[in-house]
Amino acid sequence: MEDPDRLNRRFSAMEQLPEIIFIDGVLHTLYTTPLLPWLREQDPAQGFEQRTPNCERGYIGKWNIRDGSLWLVGIYGWRDGKYAGLVDLFGSHDEVSADWYSGPLIVEPASSEIPDGAKPKITTLLVEAGRIGETI
Repeated sequence: MEDPDRLNRRFSAMEQLPEIIFIDGVLHTLYTTPLLPWLREQDPAQGFEQRTPNCERGYIGKWNIRDGSLWLVGIYGWRDGKYAGLVDLFGSHDEVSADWYSGPLIVEPASSEIPDGAKPKITTLLVEAGRIGETI
């Protein structure tokens, strides 16, 4: 029988499913998790269920940058055995201003958006209270 700790270490080393973000209408892969600070402020025991080893956080967020601000426009995950979306977390089907988030957004154009032969460019956007600031 395989050692369960060894199995857990192997799974935790798997590449994680990224979140997605639209910037100026262009799909990007998002390598940071801006929802986590908000979730930590809520009841930490109410996390998302991990349904696959490649998504340890248990959800995938869909984001948009519009008018210089970061918006959460969708969330896909499971809590307490049920699908949980924006309405379950925020009480609304509408997008939510991510004014709780301050920190970097590390993004890369989605593979479908990169011309053949071109190298993807990873960009870091700095965010303060949901407002997009400097690009590194």
